[in-house]
Amino acid sequence: MAKQRKRFPWPLALLSRLIIFPAAAALVISYISIYINPVKFSFPLFFGLYFIPLVLLNLLILLIGVIRRSGVVWVTFIALLPSILYAELFVRWGEVQKGQEGIALKICTYNVGLFAQGKEHNRTASLEGIKSFIRQEDPGIVCMQEFQITDTSLIKKQFPNYPYRYYYLFNGTKRKFGNLTLSKFPIINNGKITFKRSTNLCIYSDIEHYGKILRVYNTHLESHSISFTALIKNIREKEKITDEIYQVHDKVAGTFKKRALQVDTIARHLHQSPVPAIICGDFNDTPMSYTYKCLISQKKDSFRQSGKGFSATYSLLWPLLRIDYILYPPPFWSLSHNSPRIEYSDHYPVISELIIP
Repeated sequence: MAKQRKRFPWPLALLSRLIIFPAAAALVISYISIYINPVKFSFPLFFGLYFIPLVLLNLLILLIGVIRRSGVVWVTFIALLPSILYAELFVRWGEVQKGQEGIALKICTYNVGLFAQGKEHNRTASLEGIKSFIRQEDPGIVCMQEFQITDTSLIKKQFPNYPYRYYYLFNGTKRKFGNLTLSKFPIINNGKITFKRSTNLCIYSDIEHYGKILRVYNTHLESHSISFTALIKNIREKEKITDEIYQVHDKVAGTFKKRALQVDTIARHLHQSPVPAIICGDFNDTPMSYTYKCLISQKKDSFRQSGKGFSATYSLLWPLLRIDYILYPPPFWSLSHNSPRIEYSDHYPVISELIIP
């Protein structure tokens, strides 16, 4: 006689459906969110931001449903199927996808966090650690975001192996901060893309690399700027928790919109580039985002071509968030991709050796 499927008591069955259907719907919305411009409608973007937790939640629901032989678990199974297509955005174990023969260019992008956010390091020690790391890796081009210095004349002394430099720095209270591009190859042209009421920006440099001109965009897009520690503290101290949550929601929604306007501006500039362009930096957004979809257009992602393991670049929530990238046009291809877990910033650097046919 066939073994009968175990049934939940009706209150538990109702509760399970109140969890299964919303969880599946939230995951489906996360797939759709990358196609929606936050300026027009920002709400779906929250689901894209939490793509990995939503996948894990639905996997847990699927596992419990299979064990309990729940008939309704097929909803979760169907909702999870498209996630297979997006898995390689976050974790990869494949071989390097090789292309044509060419000349190698090693490039590094690194949000150095004002040299002030590294664990157990003061500002001077963080700077020295990052300088030592760059000397050891010896990339041909280095793109830094949240670079900070008191006197720009010191840049040459701090990075003597890079005779060509371009930067745009904002004036802070005591120090200047912004984006810095270092190059071992001649910079023959440069420029900046700034945004209204923002200290985020994008700079670009036209670099002569063995007879070919390449444009390198060094990008730092709008961040959410939310302290989760402060959020928890405020929630504990306030009687109305919902007020604090609404404030965070409004702030994040505003950030989505500002970043969308910034990325649209960069994408237009990028598509008008007269030479092959590499875009790298801190996008402050995951691959499940409108930001990534816009910038990856007609480009390749170094992690997706040659990365291994988890792709996360933000140390505080490792391995959940990949927000730093190196993107490049075909027929360029990535021979290697690495993101060393060094603790001089709240970001990890991203290094890729590109082959330029």
